[in-house]
Order: sequence, then structure tokens, then C-alpha cells
Amino acid sequence: MTSRTAAATLVLVLALATALPAAQVTRRLAITIDDLPWVNRSAANWLPNAQAGTARLLDTLRGHGARAVVFVNEGQLAVVGERQARTALLESWVAGGHTLANHTYSHADANRLSIGAFKDEISKGERVSQVLMAGREPYQRYFRHPMTHTGDSPEKKAAIDAFLAERGVKVAPHTIENADWLFNGAYVRAVDTGDQAAQARLRDAYLTYSLAVTEFAELASVRVFGREIPQTLLIHSNAITADRLDLLLTRLASRGYRFVTLDEAMTDAAYRTADAHVSRHGPTWLFRWSRSLGQDISFAGEPEPPDWVTEMANRP
Repeated sequence: MTSRTAAATLVLVLALATALPAAQVTRRLAITIDDLPWVNRSAANWLPNAQAGTARLLDTLRGHGARAVVFVNEGQLAVVGERQARTALLESWVAGGHTLANHTYSHADANRLSIGAFKDEISKGERVSQVLMAGREPYQRYFRHPMTHTGDSPEKKAAIDAFLAERGVKVAPHTIENADWLFNGAYVRAVDTGDQAAQARLRDAYLTYSLAVTEFAELASVRVFGREIPQTLLIHSNAITADRLDLLLTRLASRGYRFVTLDEAMTDAAYRTADAHVSRHGPTWLFRWSRSLGQDISFAGEPEPPDWVTEMANRP
């Protein structure tokens, strides 16, 4: 596709999306959730926070008719006196019709480990989940690299990819990432200090930023593939997402999205594009695919979280 053709296609898609009522825009989005069972800033009140937050996430997904793939760090289960209760959180996801998937045992960074050590993290990271999912066989097994670091050398990336393929496991892509982990760091601090004004400001900024990166992904998909593709949202099992996911999904539905499984999203031809991109970083698959296809598309306009959120999250 020439740059002129791509530009014309982009203008047409934007015109249609703007002109049509939301109900007439057919968009699809798969929801994926990382770092299960729960992300807490400290060990204090981990279990009650996780139980309450998990219940809110499950209620929200049920209310929107959405089924998610959720990525587990099974190392979180290994806490004396809480293993059964923590495992019960995963059981509640299975009971809700969601799919447990592997996020390594300890949220290990592929950049920092040898190939052998990372393979061990993968092997250890799905033992409980596979037992809990046994009643759902056969199902597609998924893996997501922590920080979406897929290998910082061609040799490491190829070895990890081959190891997963041998096990029948697909790497889960993402096209939208809303930095909820960063917002959550600031949000939990505001909750802990009782700063209600900061909490409200962060909730609003979370929604604004989530919609901004969604719009960017819609436009980027047109630039890469000449059309909008099914999007895949990466979020985390944490407090701000639990508190704002219902409104976020409502806003996304008003943009014409219906919520589909990751299996369905990945039937789209775009998801059969090879990811040949090697980097120490963890960009979205739209960036990876553009580079794998040899496209020189700028992603310089991708929205960044507000500076004040970053400063609040990183405050000692």
C-alpha cells in the first residue's frame, strides 16, 4: 500500500467512524488481565483487598458479557497460611468462564535470565492453573511475557518461541496498554493516605488515558493493515482497574465495541502476522507488526501518561 493510499484509507475510516452512530460501528475487543491473583503495593491486607477486587472485576465482566484470558504468576500462591484462599481466587475466575494462562512463576523478565532459566519459569508457571482448567479441556493455552519482553536477542526470542510452540502455547499479543500499573501505584497511595481528591482525579485520568490509547490503536491499525482490526486490551488485576473497569467498558461499548474472546480476536488475519521484532522493550504488537512488515511508520504520537501521575506513582 502506498503512503497516499494509506492516508486516503485512514481519512475514510475516520469519516465513517465519526458519521455513524456508535451502535452502527462494529468493533471488537478482547480483554486480557495480567498479574493474577492480585497486585498489592505491600503484603498488608493483601488477601482482603484481592478478594474484594477480584469480586468487582468478575462482576464487571459478567455485566458486560465479557470473557477474559487472565495471566497468572503462580508464585503469588506460595504464602504460608493463605495458599488455599489465594488459589480460590483463581478458581473463581474459572467458575466465571475465564481462561487461566501463564505469566511465568515469578513475573520473571526474559531480558535478565538465561534461556534455560526462563524456560524453567514457564514450566513452573502453569502447574496449578492447568489443574484448575482441566475441566475445560481442550482449550487454547496462552503465555504472556512479563513486561512483554519477548527476548532481547534473536537467539533468545527464537528459543522461547520454539519452547512455547512445542507445548502448544500461543504468545498472547496486545494492541492496547493503558499503563494501569502506573496509575495504580499513585491510586493506592492516595487511598492509603485518604486523599479523596487525588483518587477522583486519578480515576478520571485513567479513563481519559485509556480512551486516548484506544483511539491511537484504532488509527495505528489502519496505518499498518489498511483497516481497523480486533483490538486486544492489556490491563492488570489491581485496585484502579477494579474500580474503573465497568465505566471503561461502558465507554468502549459506546465507541462501537463488542467484547470477544482472545480466541476470536486471533482468528483475524492480522494476528497471523509474524512478530519478528527483537528488542529489550515491550511495545504493542501494532508496533511489532509494522516493523516485521518492513513499514517505517512513526509511533511518535502514541499518548503518554500524564507527568503528574508518573511523579505521584514514583514518589518515595
